[in-house]
Amino acid sequence: MDNKTTAAEQIKATKATAAEKLDAFKHEAGEHLNAAASQLDELKDQLVAKAQALGQQVDIDDLKAKAAEHVETVKAATAETLTNLQAQAESAYATAAAKADELSDIAEDKFDDVRAEAAVQLEAAQAKLDELKAEAAHQVEAAKEKAKAVWSQLFGE
Repeated sequence: MDNKTTAAEQIKATKATAAEKLDAFKHEAGEHLNAAASQLDELKDQLVAKAQALGQQVDIDDLKAKAAEHVETVKAATAETLTNLQAQAESAYATAAAKADELSDIAEDKFDDVRAEAAVQLEAAQAKLDELKAEAAHQVEAAKEKAKAVWSQLFGE
C-alpha cells in the first residue's frame, strides 16, 4: 500500500509543480504585455517629440492620432495573442491534469506504469508551456518591430 500512496503523492506533486509553472507563465506573459505596451507608448511619445523637433509643416495632432491608433492596434493585437496563448496553456495544463487524475485512479494496480505515463503527460504539458512562452516572446518582438516600422514609415529612417 505504501508504494501506491507514494505514486499518488508523486503524481499530485508533479501536478502541483505543473500548476505553479502555468501560473508563472501567465504572470510572465502579463509582464511581457505590460513591457511591450510601455515600449510602444514610449515609441509613440518619441515619434511625436521628433516630429515637433523637426519643425516640419506637419499636422502634429493628426500625427499624434495616427501614431496612437497604430500603437493601440499593435497593443490590442499583442494582448489578444497573449490571451490566446494563455488559454492554450491553461487548456494544455487542464488536459494533462485530467489525464494525471485518471492515471492516479488506476495507480492501485499499475502504479509504476501509471507514474511513468503521468510524467510523460505532464512533461508534454511543460513542453507545450515552453513552446507557448517562446511564442509569446516572439509575438512581443513582432509588436515591437511593427512599432518600429510605423516609426520608419513616418520618418523614413
